Amino acid sequence: MFLPIVPGNEAAKRFFGRAVILERVSHSYLLVGPDAAASKLFARELAKVFYCAESRACGSCSACASIEHSNHPNVNFFGPPAGKSVVDIDTVRGFCERTHYRSNGLQIAILEHADQMNEPAANALLKTLEEPLGSALLILLVQSTGSLLSTIVSRCHRVYLRGGDDVRSVLSGSAKEAIEEVLSPHFFARCESRGWLGRAFPDEDGVRTAVRKLLAELVEDWRARIHGQEGCELDPVLRCLEALIELRQDLDRNVSPELVLERIWRVLRHGA
Repeated sequence: MFLPIVPGNEAAKRFFGRAVILERVSHSYLLVGPDAAASKLFARELAKVFYCAESRACGSCSACASIEHSNHPNVNFFGPPAGKSVVDIDTVRGFCERTHYRSNGLQIAILEHADQMNEPAANALLKTLEEPLGSALLILLVQSTGSLLSTIVSRCHRVYLRGGDDVRSVLSGSAKEAIEEVLSPHFFARCESRGWLGRAFPDEDGVRTAVRKLLAELVEDWRARIHGQEGCELDPVLRCLEALIELRQDLDRNVSPELVLERIWRVLRHGA
């Protein structure tokens, strides 16, 4: 059994199983999934395969044990510095430096929360992806590709992961009712943005604050929709999720909240 302790994600396990057997492992992968912990588990178990005595992440050999306890010299995790949410350039430089280490085996570097890189970090990573080395495997863990440079996405193989089985909508009751209005016929003809926001988030003060709250709930709700989806079914869900994440970035760039809200409505009605 390939990656025996990883629950679900059979399509992803089959994909990597074939790549390992046929010796067609790429130099870089994007693991896209709503559950950061589940993605990290998948990446760690995948790393074990390349050093496992049984080539399947058995969990009992010395190599698997060293990777499990984060002391294998050729398998390293990177992520935002302690107390911070942004992956900075120093973190990415350390991540990329692993590709230049000389060793008897594959250098595996795993970057958690890669969708939270700032611009200098993203540019530093892109340079490494453009000049890949055959002795390194780079794995980026993201919840969505929407905030990544398109050139980074194009240089990695994307593999989609499901999260856990317990999926619940995070939308508040008032937000659900307001979104039902958006989906009704002739919505734009009779809609008034401030009144609609007041019904969706009666406790929020100000248009920008209410739109930010709406986007936060919608992003988490669409991330939950990834659960149970595979293959082509994922595409429209991911397009909407990435459009919502981009709109959240627009709001942070001081784009008019009314314009952002109008675009949110169009995503909800017609997709990205």
